[in-house]
Amino acid sequence: MSITYTHLFKVMILHTYYMSNICECLQYRANSKTKIIQDKFGFVFKLLPDGFEFYTSSSQPIETYLNYITKVTGATAFEFEGITDYANFYNFTEIPINELGVLSYESDKSKTLSNDIIQLSETFVKDINNQKAITISVKFKDIIRLKKSNSNIVFHVQMQARKTIWNYYVINNNSHQEYDELTIQGSKEIQFTTPTETTLQNGQKALLFSSDSTKIPLKNEATHTFELVNTKKTISGDRKEIIIKGLPIANPQNLQIQNDHSIASLIYVYI
Repeated sequence: MSITYTHLFKVMILHTYYMSNICECLQYRANSKTKIIQDKFGFVFKLLPDGFEFYTSSSQPIETYLNYITKVTGATAFEFEGITDYANFYNFTEIPINELGVLSYESDKSKTLSNDIIQLSETFVKDINNQKAITISVKFKDIIRLKKSNSNIVFHVQMQARKTIWNYYVINNNSHQEYDELTIQGSKEIQFTTPTETTLQNGQKALLFSSDSTKIPLKNEATHTFELVNTKKTISGDRKEIIIKGLPIANPQNLQIQNDHSIASLIYVYI
């Protein structure tokens, strides 16, 4: 006997840290209560590269079936969670730094975008015992309401990349090479300060270039290309030479909370 499945909804989980805009580091599952309902009442959870879909095998009208489930179980929503073993998720995602918690999304806290896409609002919930990165709650009442006008329900979870001040520390390891005037160039929108001499924790001398008040979103691939340029003083005038073409981008592992409570990415460059 063949079983016909009806599509209830899709949840797309997106993240601006990734060039694909798909959150590539989370694994999704129904929570324990929803898993029991799923197994007992014939629902199917289908993983996708960009999230997941949920189906029902019931031939009853969706409103009738969901109201019946509420009556016999007390449940009013399908609950899902995203987990990760990638610790940097908490660094490159725009959440409170050095706080334990979970990003929560609920279907009754949302706004409708173009093409009938429903974007779920984000709430950070503190939880010192948290073992989940995100939770998603799709309320029965919202499925019933949306199904009356749209057979293809798509919810969007849109996470944002953390924006940080980028601090480049340039260390000259070649004692025989001197540079007249070093600058970081490459973007009209992002200007770096003139260098200031500083001493690193290991005692090395370095020149610090900072994007200062400009915060740059963290990305898994380069979207800005910066160059380390030296302006050489000669008899015939100034001559620019590129010392490093394509400086490394910020690594989410190397974050520092500065004295003004801003967050900086530390990038070390050896020349």
